[in-house]
Amino acid sequence: MGVYAKNDALYGVLRVATGTPTSYVALRQHARVPFSDGADDEYTSNIQIADLNALNAMLAVVKWKKLFGFYGDLEREHFSTFTIDGNTLTNEDKA
Repeated sequence: MGVYAKNDALYGVLRVATGTPTSYVALRQHARVPFSDGADDEYTSNIQIADLNALNAMLAVVKWKKLFGFYGDLEREHFSTFTIDGNTLTNEDKA
């Protein structure tokens, strides 16, 4: 998750990066898994992060269930983003 506060509201993007033998190259090439040192972020000081963590976890569970055939997966994406302020879901890195 990449979340920041502005005018007492949270903005940002939730990400689901799926690692499979066919997607590892794309994950590395596009730096799909960002790392942070944890300094000066909203995760340590904002209670609303729990809601976003729950949504991000559910998006990951749905993708996992797609991989194992529980749900249909027409796009076969390996990277999805959810933009908080626009309620936008975008799929990339399609197999």
